Amino acid sequence: MGSKMEKRREKAEKCKKKNLTPEQMIARYRKKYHATFGILIGFVVIIGIFIYFNYDYLAFKHFITSSYIYTETLDDLYKKYLDIDTTGRYYNDFDNFVIAATTERIRAERGDRYTYLYTPSSLEKSRRIDKEEAAQSEIRILDDTAVYLKLTNFTKYTLEFMEESQDDLKSRQNIIIDLRGNRGGDIRVMIDISSMFLPRKSIVAIDHFRWYDHVYRSNKDQPLKYDKIIILQDEATASASENMIAALSENLDNVELIGKKTFGKGIGQFTLPLRRGYAVKATTLKWLTPSGLNIQGDGIEPDVEYSGDDIIEYALSRIQ
Repeated sequence: MGSKMEKRREKAEKCKKKNLTPEQMIARYRKKYHATFGILIGFVVIIGIFIYFNYDYLAFKHFITSSYIYTETLDDLYKKYLDIDTTGRYYNDFDNFVIAATTERIRAERGDRYTYLYTPSSLEKSRRIDKEEAAQSEIRILDDTAVYLKLTNFTKYTLEFMEESQDDLKSRQNIIIDLRGNRGGDIRVMIDISSMFLPRKSIVAIDHFRWYDHVYRSNKDQPLKYDKIIILQDEATASASENMIAALSENLDNVELIGKKTFGKGIGQFTLPLRRGYAVKATTLKWLTPSGLNIQGDGIEPDVEYSGDDIIEYALSRIQ
């Protein structure tokens, strides 16, 4: 039925076109021409504005890549910053070279070691390390009362591990969460994992950007409930793992922190994908605990300081 109606409409449109006078046909084509010409003019204006505001950089890029006489210096710099052999072709990778050099100066001036350019090889290596780290996460049943959870980072692989392990995690009424050596990772993954332990709508973290604050809240109905939660931490517990510690300890009254003072990374980064496999990572926010604290440079003190090799057994004794 629908196809018949469409055919009738098409026939009606054709009839209308056949019945148009030459003046009407000219007016119709004139409208199409004006619309097309207007779009073209708008596009040219946008390009002109872009070139105007970026002229200095574009001129510098062309000038250096095509005319600078000490090409061996350029070769050395491209090798140093991008680990590539240009063979005289400087133009295509010049933007990435400038980004790498700029982020190096930012790190040197600010001491911000988290802002840098990923080359295609280093980005692939980082992803491989994340996956290998996540594979070291584990769950063990310690006894009739407690389950042990080791989280090595916060990546999509860690989240998959948590989602696939729900039955084991729910098998005991107490849990020991080991975040020692966990350097952090994706804040969205941390939000999802923390939400498993928190009532819906609980504040998990607050991201403070240059222009606004964003509040993350628990997006689950606390599928993992425990009589007692013990979190193990040390000096290498950093960033998103510190955020999880703060989220659980500030929202729940059954959490105990055992170990050493954490690293103290209260800033966060965003990784922006670029062309040809590059990406730039930069510090774009400070994160706050649910109570509004920023732990940058301070870390989180344990409730019970402990440094023995038998820390898991000690934590289990605190439950028993």
